[in-house]
Amino acid sequence: MNRRLLFLLLPVILCTVLSETVQSVASITQPETIVSSGVIEYSPAGPERIEKRICAYVSFNDSTASFVASHFDLVIADLDTVTIDQIKTLNPDIIILGYRDVMAMHTYYSDWAEVNSHEDWFLHDVNGSRLIRNSWGWYAMDVGNSGWRSHYAEYVKNKLQSHPFDGVFADDVWETLPAGDGWNPWTVPIQNVPVEIKQRWYNDMLGMIRFVKESIGGKLLIVNTSNNGDFVNACDGKNEEEFVHPSWYAPDDFSDAYIRWKDKVDSLKNISQSGKYYLASSGTVIPDNPTQADLEKAHGIMTYCLASYLLGVKGGNGNFGFNDINSKDGSRGYYSEFDVPLGYPINDYYSIGNIYARDFLNGKVLVNPTLSSSTLLLEENFKTLDGQVVSNITLGSHSGIILLRAG
Repeated sequence: MNRRLLFLLLPVILCTVLSETVQSVASITQPETIVSSGVIEYSPAGPERIEKRICAYVSFNDSTASFVASHFDLVIADLDTVTIDQIKTLNPDIIILGYRDVMAMHTYYSDWAEVNSHEDWFLHDVNGSRLIRNSWGWYAMDVGNSGWRSHYAEYVKNKLQSHPFDGVFADDVWETLPAGDGWNPWTVPIQNVPVEIKQRWYNDMLGMIRFVKESIGGKLLIVNTSNNGDFVNACDGKNEEEFVHPSWYAPDDFSDAYIRWKDKVDSLKNISQSGKYYLASSGTVIPDNPTQADLEKAHGIMTYCLASYLLGVKGGNGNFGFNDINSKDGSRGYYSEFDVPLGYPINDYYSIGNIYARDFLNGKVLVNPTLSSSTLLLEENFKTLDGQVVSNITLGSHSGIILLRAG
């Protein structure tokens, strides 16, 4: 990921798994009508309200600080953003994480001069030149180097102590480093990247996480990673920047297979119920000067992602965010659906044909992650969020809905 200072993340909470029917998308070709069983089993399995996360790499003015403090529960801001004090004053309960990439160094970082003087902290190609990320332009740092580890940890620790940060958001916590062959994120041919770096990378990164966590003590360490095991166990939780629909996907891009959707929902469930933080980051590309049709598409994807999140979240440390504070739909990363009074979830998610459902004290969440549409006959009347009373719902491909009980 590694984005400069231009966005803000938001959270949400709630869910788990009761019965699962793993169907191949390829086998679902015709719309079907199915009947909801209305499985109700009271056992609070998540928080009563949705936690909202925003990410803003911007300087906060009074208006921005007030909006963030009143609408969100968790903020990710640059470690050099001193105006986060305003947000903490307005909302002492908000969690504020300071952003710092764990393996990247930019020439505009405040500590560049010091880092630049330590050649052994950098990764190098077979010719001895520093490795550079082709799309972002940063220098790749050696997370196995004791000097780099110490510098990073000390830098972060000092920043956390200088302002009311609750922890650090460590970006680019890669499981593997591309080298030798395959995908090439570097400015040199992939064959020029030493394979020995790839061979030691996983253990080096795990060691880096453990070192930083020990250094910052009681402060939070949240890592942006695809890893759901060792890396998460070594810190306080993770950010999943590809939750259901990544922010760099076009509205009609659902290239992830159904099984990948389920993997994301299940990883959310497993990690959030363990007590670790899980920041579910979703989004979509919105054009400049969007049309009404563009806005409706974006909102539909937001609802699909949010409903998917509500299926899986369990425990109080789940968080959801869609795009960022500079989102081109004018939302500033906040949607009224985030404050729908669903109440506690009363069961884990379950499947009804190719629709996935979860029941809440005050409503129901439905998601269709497949390629075909389905109609669901509900076990009782529900209300849509615009007030329409319904006894059945048709969900198109890759869609979701939040319903409230009519009675």
